Amino acid sequence: MEEHPRIELSESIAKRLQRLALDTKYRLLASSSRWFVAPAVQRDLAHASTFCCFVGHGRSGGTLVGALLNAHPDVVMSNELNALRRLRLGMSAPQLFRLIYLVSRRQSLRGSRGGGGYSYAVPHQWQGRYRELKVIGDRKAGATAYEILRYPETLDIVDRKVALGKKFIHVVRNPFDTITTTFQKTPAGGGQSPEAHLDREIRNYYARCVTISGIEKRFGTDTIHYVYHERLIADPHGQLRLTCEFLGIEPSPDYLDDCASILRSSPHESRRKIAWSPRQAAVIRAQNKRFAWLADYE
Repeated sequence: MEEHPRIELSESIAKRLQRLALDTKYRLLASSSRWFVAPAVQRDLAHASTFCCFVGHGRSGGTLVGALLNAHPDVVMSNELNALRRLRLGMSAPQLFRLIYLVSRRQSLRGSRGGGGYSYAVPHQWQGRYRELKVIGDRKAGATAYEILRYPETLDIVDRKVALGKKFIHVVRNPFDTITTTFQKTPAGGGQSPEAHLDREIRNYYARCVTISGIEKRFGTDTIHYVYHERLIADPHGQLRLTCEFLGIEPSPDYLDDCASILRSSPHESRRKIAWSPRQAAVIRAQNKRFAWLADYE
């Protein structure tokens, strides 16, 4: 791996224009958000104790974990707002928090649906509303890693603008599964063979891992919590308790039961859908040894 890795994107012009359009949309909404958020809610947002940001990779189960946390009565969590990008582009922390609240409510009203029609709505719980706001945050792991790699000043901006305690969640899934799904969902570069495309996604995966190490150095190892997708599926109650403990919130038995009710019975093993060359498998196993949180994936 190179010492200063980068994310190798292969995007259509339409995708880039969509991102710029979202930047404009969120900037306008943030600047007028005080008129759409009740004063009482704004006071609660100002008194939250923790800002939580997901980091790492897409296609790892992070959307699920974000939805489960958003169902907690003391948490407001948006999905794919790309909070660090908003701060880097000039948004203030109060504007961001109002935006997170508005986006979380809208997403919950629309049904919290994900890819393939999978519903992330947790019955009987608090998605889109809260009881006592303690944690506010956003789930956009892969793009957050891109922001940190592309713009190293991002973490300094977050530290300067956000006065709350800062905590990060990294949802970890078998690298072979995450890389496979990313490979299947992203376009190849111009003229790339399937093998070269897969090589690119392997490099991108471990480039994002470097950002996790950077956060540990910048904010401390105790500010990152690792949620292992396979363990969450096998033991949702136990793994959610650990995540809530990390965030300083109390999980009630009914919250844990309702969250567990929407989980699949087993993790999806997408790695079996493609043929891995011995070289590529060896590269992944060697890279796993560089990062402590991947040590169990052989």
